[in-house]
Amino acid sequence: MSRMQQIRETWRKERRIPFPLTEQETWDFWLLEAPTNDLKKSKIKHIAKTMGIRTLIETGTFKGDMLQAMKNHFDLLVSIELDEALFIAAKQKFSRDSHIHILHGDSGTILANLMHSVTTPCLFWLDGHYIPRSTDTAKGNLDTPILQELTAILQHSVQNHVILIDDARCFIGPNPLLKDYPTIQELREFVHSLRPDLLFVVGNDIIMIYNPLEGATNPMKKVDFHLPFDNQTFTVYGDDSDQSVLFFINYFKGYYEDYVILPLKKIVQPDHICLDIGANIGAISLALSYLVPQGKVYAFEPSDANYPYLLRNLSENHITNVEPLQLGIADRNGNIHFNDDPRGGGWSYIPHEPEAVEKSTQFISCVRLDDWVEQNMISRIDLIKIDVEGSEVVVLESALRTLRQWDPDVIIEFNPESIKENFGRHPLVLYTLLEKLFTHIYIFKRDNTVVKVKNYNHLLDEMKPYHADLFCTNKTFLD
Repeated sequence: MSRMQQIRETWRKERRIPFPLTEQETWDFWLLEAPTNDLKKSKIKHIAKTMGIRTLIETGTFKGDMLQAMKNHFDLLVSIELDEALFIAAKQKFSRDSHIHILHGDSGTILANLMHSVTTPCLFWLDGHYIPRSTDTAKGNLDTPILQELTAILQHSVQNHVILIDDARCFIGPNPLLKDYPTIQELREFVHSLRPDLLFVVGNDIIMIYNPLEGATNPMKKVDFHLPFDNQTFTVYGDDSDQSVLFFINYFKGYYEDYVILPLKKIVQPDHICLDIGANIGAISLALSYLVPQGKVYAFEPSDANYPYLLRNLSENHITNVEPLQLGIADRNGNIHFNDDPRGGGWSYIPHEPEAVEKSTQFISCVRLDDWVEQNMISRIDLIKIDVEGSEVVVLESALRTLRQWDPDVIIEFNPESIKENFGRHPLVLYTLLEKLFTHIYIFKRDNTVVKVKNYNHLLDEMKPYHADLFCTNKTFLD
């Protein structure tokens, strides 16, 4: 592994730099880790729509690209620019847009004054920091006024603002190009010193700070969730419907799918890298986080109904080795239709039939798993849990290269009804693919026994009257 590969891999896994960088390494790292601006614009639009925010406040107008992209998505937009030439140019560019206001000055002080007039929740896009090796940006007293900006927002009387900080890759501490940047860890500690109730998430080069339940769409309830070993308990939040994960945790006196979680203690090692695809509110992710204290869990959950609860549950339990991703795994990259069922996330799914697509309730961002693994330089994968309400075949087909390369164990839901109704395929298609990929397939039965599957008909007999949770492996034999 090259030195730069080690830098990038450590950054993506731990959000830190493993050793001091040279000036050129710092610059190269920033360039290599920069995502597309379209991805950032899409994130802002999605959050504004999901949380019903109608005001955007930006620091660092630059050439007005973000304002231009957002001007039809907000009722009011305010942007602060330090450089006088850029300020004048932006004033001229948006002179006909009465709902856009450009302010001149250092955002470290201007924003604090602006907050006196703010009375409703705002989305803050904090991008007012100096770019080295550039003649197009101005530098104030500091390379970044981020701490002053955050202080003004976090101490404001309105408690449910959403904060997005651009260029997360710059927050690596003092370096040869920028002297005043805190590390991600220092920034997180600063935020929580002022607002310990807020979630702090890093992804796609954006730091997101907000109340994790502002996006929740259903009534909230809280219960204790127990692991079936070590007297380990988590506090979990979820919606109050009678088909939700939280309902079943409460119904089974604090336990959830213990027949799946119990075998994990024998299968999972402390340094394992795990994927939880279809994380729902995070019950399995919480169990995995406990079992992999030196490892990491990536929790994929695209649902607008579930994702806020997933974030809250990770935050409430101080989980640091789970990275939440509001992302679906599919057979293509981009935005696709999604049915977010009001009965609970366990009923939500990616529709494939034309009639179901027409009835879809939202668009979600999706990616092929092979592409995500490559783009994020994942060093290895030891376990994948898949529960995607009938689209399991699609997930596996999007991950063939990953499965061949890392040979992870797979825990997968096998629900013939969901496969037929939501995916429009015969369940035998999924079983046949599993047989091709794995030498051993087991059922985790609800009486806590494990049965090795002989063939498709044997599976159907053994799983009655429920759906099945299968353990598929080429290396971890349970018989």
